Amino acid sequence: MDGDLNLSMFRAYDIRTPSAKLTPDLAARLARAEAVYFRHTLGVGGVVLAHDARQTGPAYLSIAAEEFVAAGLEVVVIPCACSTPMLYFAAMQHPEWAAIMIGASHNPPGDTGQKILGPDVFPVARGIGPEGGLDRIQELYEADARPPRSARGRIMAHDPADAYVQYSLGLAGVRPGGLRGIRVVHDYLYGAAGRDLMLGFARAGADLVPLHFTADGAFPLGAPNPVIPHVTAPGQETLREAGALLGTFFDGDGDRIDFYRGDGAYLSSSFVYAGILPLIRERFAGPGWVVFADLKCNPLALIRMAATGVSVRVIRNGHSQIKFSMIQEPSAIGTVEESAHFYEAFTLGGRTRYCTENSLYTALLVTRAWAEDPARFDELLDVQATTCRAREWGYRFPSDTARAEALRAVEEHFAAQGARAMHEMDNGMDLEATLMRRGLPFSIDASTTPGDDWLQVCQRISQSEDGLARWEIVGASPSIVNTARQEIAECVRRFGAGEEYRG
Repeated sequence: MDGDLNLSMFRAYDIRTPSAKLTPDLAARLARAEAVYFRHTLGVGGVVLAHDARQTGPAYLSIAAEEFVAAGLEVVVIPCACSTPMLYFAAMQHPEWAAIMIGASHNPPGDTGQKILGPDVFPVARGIGPEGGLDRIQELYEADARPPRSARGRIMAHDPADAYVQYSLGLAGVRPGGLRGIRVVHDYLYGAAGRDLMLGFARAGADLVPLHFTADGAFPLGAPNPVIPHVTAPGQETLREAGALLGTFFDGDGDRIDFYRGDGAYLSSSFVYAGILPLIRERFAGPGWVVFADLKCNPLALIRMAATGVSVRVIRNGHSQIKFSMIQEPSAIGTVEESAHFYEAFTLGGRTRYCTENSLYTALLVTRAWAEDPARFDELLDVQATTCRAREWGYRFPSDTARAEALRAVEEHFAAQGARAMHEMDNGMDLEATLMRRGLPFSIDASTTPGDDWLQVCQRISQSEDGLARWEIVGASPSIVNTARQEIAECVRRFGAGEEYRG
């Protein structure tokens, strides 16, 4: 049945699949299942639809829109390539409805997928959402559930760009013209973020050098993933020659952002967040606030976050799970993932706590903070330089059993060296990964002092790629990190690990 129905497209966080495996008939079947879920489980009367830069996006959006209209739903369509954060903003403008983003983030050009939201921008994922969320949609899909006959809904166009730009500028504290004279390089990797970022930075008056800004689903540079060196190489060269304050690189759907100083020095996401958190705290004043940081974040950056007066807690990976955890924790104001995702509890129109992402706001805020106090970011780069990081990589395994055995062997190896392992968040929720630390406590505050040989190793099963396990290491020195990396490679080789994978 899996081969016929492509059940493997139902992932932990969202839907991801090669486009070739989601035929028009299966896409219509999926949309009918979603229509039943939206109408009878969520009780909504409409849905907001958008697609990213992928070539298959318009066709999948048209199929979904027709099935939703036939089911009696009102359909608001953003009729051009759209970044995922701008779709989230459109969903905030229609909080009583569901929403779907059709796209596949940083995946290869031939992939597609969906990110699904319920009312109030609530994530719908496996085990998250009424009646099991995505699990229930899968059940309806397998059963070929069909909504009852109803009067047809309507399809309406909506362009949120102007409101999104105005909202993001105001939230970032950037007046029109407020970044005049600030040169920045943006590389959109032919993804969907070019339009809204260019509009926003133009209104801010920045001296923007935009690269690969036209949405092109062929992705001429390669998979639109800012972690792949050959994909970002042209942008890196431009950055070094541009005399810019900083460079910003986006993924295919614009919800992943990497930041570099003008000389090409990379600042990891946890340190970037530590740099902008004092400005965020101006809007979230007083004690008692919580910031989540995913388990890969650099512990030295967490210490600096804690110095702003917030409580910093470890959180599991995954956009849907992070948003759900923030919704469940009213004191949570934001989250950073070391994979270059930034989340916040936003307000619009008197409603509070839309826990989601806004890349335009984040890029504007980082640019403002960097321009106002470049020494702060120079200091953070200096602190980062006292550590060493092996950015996330992975291996594919011949079976789930072999992968599980490899993960167990790696954990046992580092436990024998004195590392402790963490498998659950403070609230008891499964991390869906393992965080190992040596020379560091799991609870970090402003007074934490790491040991001279501290090491942090994170490992997890990929929820969006088949047969893959991922690792990331950060530690006190290159020798410590390189040794740990070699030891992991030796451990997993015994269980049939393939060639090293990045992406």
